[in-house]
Amino acid sequence: MAEILHVTGLYKRFGGNEVLSGIDLSVGAGEVVCVIGPSGSGKSTFLRCINLLEEPSGGQILFKGQDVMKMPASLLHARVGMVFQQFNLFNNMTALDNCVAGQRRVLRRSREESVRKAMFYLERVGMLPYRDARPAQLSGGQKQRAAIARALCMDPEVLLFDEPTSALDPEMVDEVLSVIRTLKDGGLTMMIVTHEMAFARDAADRVVFMDAGKVVEDAPPSKLFVKPENPRTQAFLARTMRG
Repeated sequence: MAEILHVTGLYKRFGGNEVLSGIDLSVGAGEVVCVIGPSGSGKSTFLRCINLLEEPSGGQILFKGQDVMKMPASLLHARVGMVFQQFNLFNNMTALDNCVAGQRRVLRRSREESVRKAMFYLERVGMLPYRDARPAQLSGGQKQRAAIARALCMDPEVLLFDEPTSALDPEMVDEVLSVIRTLKDGGLTMMIVTHEMAFARDAADRVVFMDAGKVVEDAPPSKLFVKPENPRTQAFLARTMRG
């Protein structure tokens, strides 16, 4: 499996607070890696550093062997896309135009080509009937599916998900997770910060447990959920999986 992301010695500090403390991690092309851990463990900050929404304080991040710090930001954000917890859709635009805007501005595609690609991905995530709706007219699950379509329109080689279901009502969680499973079946490389343990267990190729800004354990779900090695992982899973 070809390596697509390689993170070495990643640190992030906010003032005197060290949020990431020397993370080493690699992700292979086509791999799905779920990142779990307690609140405040640095999971979201880790994702945001990968595509430079936060600037690392130290270490190196390589995308297909290229230092992301030396890549144009617009190119990096297209190749390494991100789906946010709070959707981040443009409220004054329809679902269709949300999917078109980035293609036009960043990839310099024609309006015709951008619309064609937007329609394709809106259909893929089950949102084509809502293409003319603005975010205020959509449910949380619909907003998140539109946000996923928008990210896919940029033809990313890696897609990062930051707690994609945490802002959703419980009945809307499954519709978003179903879309992510479909993307996995299509071979898209993904890193997913999630608190959905059952999803991580079923959908991930690897599960990374983070705590206090460090990768504590990194293993296939069949191993991490059944027989975790680290006591911190054991304690977290005992609390999370209880009941």
